[in-house]
Amino acid sequence: MKIAIIGYYGHNNLGDELNLLEMIKLIQKQDPKADITVFSGGLGTLYYEVDYNLVLADRLGVNKYRDTLNKYDLVIIGGGGLIFLGANYFDFLQEGIKVPYIFSRVGIDDRIVSQPVLEQLKKILNRAYDVTVRTSSDRELAQKYLGIDCEVVPEAIWNYEAKPFPLATHGKKIMVSMNAYASKYFAQVKEALINTKTPKTAFTVSMQDTSKDFYYNIMSTPDNRVILPESVSLHKKASFIASMDMVITSRLHAGLLAISHGIPAIMLKSTPKVQFLMKELNLNEFFVDGVINQSMIDEILSRNMATHLLSISKHMKELSKAPVIPAK
Repeated sequence: MKIAIIGYYGHNNLGDELNLLEMIKLIQKQDPKADITVFSGGLGTLYYEVDYNLVLADRLGVNKYRDTLNKYDLVIIGGGGLIFLGANYFDFLQEGIKVPYIFSRVGIDDRIVSQPVLEQLKKILNRAYDVTVRTSSDRELAQKYLGIDCEVVPEAIWNYEAKPFPLATHGKKIMVSMNAYASKYFAQVKEALINTKTPKTAFTVSMQDTSKDFYYNIMSTPDNRVILPESVSLHKKASFIASMDMVITSRLHAGLLAISHGIPAIMLKSTPKVQFLMKELNLNEFFVDGVINQSMIDEILSRNMATHLLSISKHMKELSKAPVIPAK
């Protein structure tokens, strides 16, 4: 089977790239002879070994490849947060596509809602061979705005297993990874880390290689922080996260990777998908919509949560092993 995969790939985004790797593993488990091509927005995908074909065209540049897409047996959109109710990035699916396409384990963003966009998305999604979303909250948005019911299948990244990096430090290891959407927390997180009673070392890692993320992380951590270089491989970044005692983040997949390895994550309000994840996992107590302070950090560090979090992770892994290619 010839399969094309389209998503937010090639931009050195840790979560999206690891999601892609695990999704391809699931596809190859279903069809070991699958001929897979990834439409990527850049060469960041080459940060790791790949065993698929690569076309340099992200979701915004796929229109000119419409004829090419018709040569595949299946087009997969996903995973990741790809459906925005205020913008249609799938013009190439509105006409001229003659092969089956699916939306696989996608997220939906409702921060901006446009009625004309909703009408376009309804037509595109109703023509899809299959649609799955990554959380129950996404399913509710699909029902409310798009009039479709779809299955919830957790992201493939839940199956990613990182080997913890051997790291000896003073006290607890706390990793901070921020983005622009949580700017109100930069000073709060820094002050909380300075004032914690628990001995600790603060680390930073950028989930996407941009100077802005680096800057946000610096603003959110004490001066004696340890910075993981942006040039480190995606797998090393994941191993770094897996070696922590706590993660404080506004980044969805930084928190998800931590939880999947039994590490508590304080998730700061940023984009809706962060809250969607914590609601899905019944971990609302670790979602911060107000103020984060040192007592919260100290209290969580004092608890032994690994067993509980690994139990949640085991359940999510089982669900995420569902086949990517739908039954005929």
